[in-house]
Amino acid sequence: MQRRGLLAWPALLPGIAHAQSAGLQLIVPYPPGGGNDIGARALAPLLERELGMPVVVLNRAGAASQIGMTQIARALPDGRTIGYGLWPQTTTLYLDPARQAQFTRASFTPLALHVTDPGAIVVRADSPWHSLADLVAASRARPDDVRMSDNGRFGHEHMASIALQRMAGLRFNQVHYQGAGPAIAALLGGQTEVAIFAIGTVRAQTEQGAMRALAILSDSESPHLPGIPTAAAQGFAITAGSARGFVAPAGLPPAIFQSLSAALERAIAAPEHAERMRQLAIPITYRNAEGFARYWEAEEQALTPLMAELLRPGAAD
Repeated sequence: MQRRGLLAWPALLPGIAHAQSAGLQLIVPYPPGGGNDIGARALAPLLERELGMPVVVLNRAGAASQIGMTQIARALPDGRTIGYGLWPQTTTLYLDPARQAQFTRASFTPLALHVTDPGAIVVRADSPWHSLADLVAASRARPDDVRMSDNGRFGHEHMASIALQRMAGLRFNQVHYQGAGPAIAALLGGQTEVAIFAIGTVRAQTEQGAMRALAILSDSESPHLPGIPTAAAQGFAITAGSARGFVAPAGLPPAIFQSLSAALERAIAAPEHAERMRQLAIPITYRNAEGFARYWEAEEQALTPLMAELLRPGAAD
């Protein structure tokens, strides 16, 4: 198969000091083991095949992905560094003035939206709660005490928790973690009692009997968690999920942008990738660079007034 674009980089950019053998850095701004890490590593071998050069996945976790996203934004726009971010988390980071994020939407070049993984509210398998009604009743009996974890403040998990608290008129003891891996460990270890994760992140734990799902945060039930009702079917119309996509630093030269975005499109469309993602219970919802940019812009417009409301003192944990 002919590889296009990237093999011509030395001629396009003679000032680049890196040899082609240095390959491409794919930065995952979360710890190993979470949905972002799993999705990035599932695609990396196919992207490597399309590019004809090594693709090295690097975990740069911390500050709810702010450390890794900052590194991506500050990288040289030479096509040697791309990232695999999470939305709405990336957007809420720079919409929160207290975080002093060193990036905005304009700091990145969208390349491809890869997946959108619906969320699920889960408990440990030995929990006494078997439905959202059980969780709500316990939370009302123990105000501000039930320990609900998420993968980072103002990520989709935290936003869904806020929605549930508002609809049910209760408050959790919200515990924020730096990614899904630590949040999963906390739930399984008993440090927290309930959590919200993307389905693909915890499908294995539910199948193995370590966790039990109470609700799916989607418009319909999931084939990957059969028999679990949606939150809407239990009286709480909440939809939330993890959108994940590939970005590069702003200022990417057009020829390299075209090469990277085309390689990602081919890798994502590969039949073996579709099968791997099916096995991982992560639905592919590909959008090209233009579609991803429109998605991001619409999300930012919707989140800007909501974040202003949530950042008022006492509005959100």
